[in-house]
Amino acid sequence: MPVLSVSRDILFVRSGTLGSAGKKTDRSGLRGFEVSLSYASTVPRQLVHRRSPADVLLTDYETVDGMHRAAVQLPTSHRMFVPVRRTHDSLMIAEALRQAVSLFCHVEHDVPLDHVVYIEHVRFDILDLLSVDNIDDSLVAESITTDRTFEDESLDNLKLSARLLNRGQVVASGTASVRPIGPDVYSKVRKPTMADPHFRYLPAGTEVVEPAGVGRLDPSDVVLARHTSDGTLVVAPDPRNLAMFDHSVEYLPGVTMLEAARQALRLATGCVGLDFTS
Repeated sequence: MPVLSVSRDILFVRSGTLGSAGKKTDRSGLRGFEVSLSYASTVPRQLVHRRSPADVLLTDYETVDGMHRAAVQLPTSHRMFVPVRRTHDSLMIAEALRQAVSLFCHVEHDVPLDHVVYIEHVRFDILDLLSVDNIDDSLVAESITTDRTFEDESLDNLKLSARLLNRGQVVASGTASVRPIGPDVYSKVRKPTMADPHFRYLPAGTEVVEPAGVGRLDPSDVVLARHTSDGTLVVAPDPRNLAMFDHSVEYLPGVTMLEAARQALRLATGCVGLDFTS
């Protein structure tokens, strides 16, 4: 049974321009683990909206009998989401599922790369811990589309179900509701103030939470601020933190919001080591 389920609204995944690499296949005659996925190199970073290839967690993809599958390679070290006791951080698992949703929206559902993949709702359940010693070339993200709606012959909404498997065993699962948004519409809802990569915006009357209270050492890793009057918490990350913002954005990335939820739980419980799989 999962220890904790996480749901959140309004997650943006920005898309870029696809490079020359990548593939789209439909091997209808093959099933499950009889199909080999490569872990030799990453998929094009633009498909998962990452600036640095080092942050791309997917290495290959295919479609088998309508099931979208992607090979996943989690890093054994990370600037912020470092493995603890040789166990992968749960937010790296969430990011892998997020990247899989973004990838399949583009390569399987033909969402243009100049569109925003607006994830209206996402949920994930961590079912088992992942040891850094036991996942060599064995992680696979699987996704199926459960519903599609169209408006004026254009894709309006997608609902997907995804899961992460290690050697055939499900270790995490999730669902997402996705709405593609074209550049003209998206430009109307952008908030340029949030796009300044050199400035940490703090609402009036708030101060950054002490790092020790949320299990962090560096103040730039703290994503919460607190109102000095009543203690109300707000999400106020530092855009200069390249582990969360590897490029300038005008929204709060999904993993940043999940980290905010985790830090809020740590602050409320006084357990600075609390994780979604604790």
